[in-house]
Amino acid sequence: MENEGVLLAERLKGWILGLIMEFRRQFEKLSPEERDAAPRTLFDLSKPCQALVIWAKDPEFQIVLLTHSTKLEDKLVEVYGPIENIHLINYIEDTVLKSSRIAGSINRKKLEDFIAHMLRRVQRLFDPLRGPLSTRIAGASRLNITPYTVGWIVTGGLQNLDKERVARDFIKDIRSSAKKPQLPTPPEKEKILLKGFGVYVYPPIWVGKEPKPTSFRERVWGTSFWIHAREKALVGIYKDRPLIITRDGYIAIGERTKAKARELLNEIMSTLLLCGVNVNTVREIDLGEATFKEGGAEFSWNPISSRAWLYYPETSFIPIFPKRRVITQDKIKNLARLAEILTSDDEIKTILLLLLEAHTYFANTEYKQALLMGWIILEEFYVKDLWLSHISKITSDKDRYSKLARWTVDQRLEALNIAQILTNEEYNLLMKIKNARNNIVHRGETPSKEIVEECLKLAISVARSYIGKHLGAKLHELW
Repeated sequence: MENEGVLLAERLKGWILGLIMEFRRQFEKLSPEERDAAPRTLFDLSKPCQALVIWAKDPEFQIVLLTHSTKLEDKLVEVYGPIENIHLINYIEDTVLKSSRIAGSINRKKLEDFIAHMLRRVQRLFDPLRGPLSTRIAGASRLNITPYTVGWIVTGGLQNLDKERVARDFIKDIRSSAKKPQLPTPPEKEKILLKGFGVYVYPPIWVGKEPKPTSFRERVWGTSFWIHAREKALVGIYKDRPLIITRDGYIAIGERTKAKARELLNEIMSTLLLCGVNVNTVREIDLGEATFKEGGAEFSWNPISSRAWLYYPETSFIPIFPKRRVITQDKIKNLARLAEILTSDDEIKTILLLLLEAHTYFANTEYKQALLMGWIILEEFYVKDLWLSHISKITSDKDRYSKLARWTVDQRLEALNIAQILTNEEYNLLMKIKNARNNIVHRGETPSKEIVEECLKLAISVARSYIGKHLGAKLHELW
């Protein structure tokens, strides 16, 4: 078997040498201007030329590296393989990269990155659902300009192609590259609707009527979903900045400062949460630059963000991912408007953002942080409010009021319970949550899931009551 592999490699080497000679025979017939264009293509076999082939089998493909090194002899051809795919990665690392003279003439890191990129492209090519591939040069890209270094991906084997025809195709490509390109008519400048930062709402949502697959083919490929995914469900203004929300739940704000953009988006997220839509806070790692134009949109994202999978269409139909919550266009519009109204009040904005943080920590099973965020809401916007309201009815003396206002939360809870402003049940729950908070701060203990749930349930109730008290019936439009 080893001798057979050597024989196959020698035959391929002979085929490549024949291709180089045929190419140069036709190359001589080109005009000087056309020859000068050869380095601009990805198929230049003129002198000096060296070729390295990494040959895999089952299924068969080849990665061909072509370089014009003045430090190596012309027509140097190295063939590694054929090697079974299961052993290919180790073979490249342990044999090709260590022993190849051509590989040794190229920057090691750049070469490794380039080959890795080519292998990932090969993975995408050999999709079993797309059927068998024909033998051809299926892709080509450039590694270096100086010295000229390019790579080809060959599905099947070069040795099965007609080298005269391949050489003609290369020459045709060079001739085409040599032609003076006609200056294209400059496109009309497309209007930019928004430039800032954006992120997918998570857990994912869909705005408007959710398209359903109409066939098994669509269920596999997701056609109907992605036809509509980037449609704009809302184009509006939020705090004097453009706001766009797409049907698949991407939300972008026209704010150029990343920290401010995150704050504004979390204002909207917290309002969604308050009104019953399960969402998590936006972290800095989740945000990416966003540009919306009349004809389309461009996004960037961090691949290690928990939301990164939402940018890849193939993941949206895998059952393990969360099902999208469907929200009507009118509701998302009203929620955005409500967020602007609510967060115009600094205290309400603080409550909403604390609630969003607490909910996100809880969703991530970070119970310590969740309870601490929830307790801040309870202490600062519930117990404190009850206490200050109570003592304002007891005394009008400023000094006494000031002294009573400095009472600790323990003292306040006791007094509010004695005054029957807090029922025994409410008092016991608040004391239980406060003790859990103290155990976190002073002992580093992790609270139980149950006490955190009770804390957040009460915090949400307090937040809604507090906001309702300050803004009247405005919330009921969406509840």
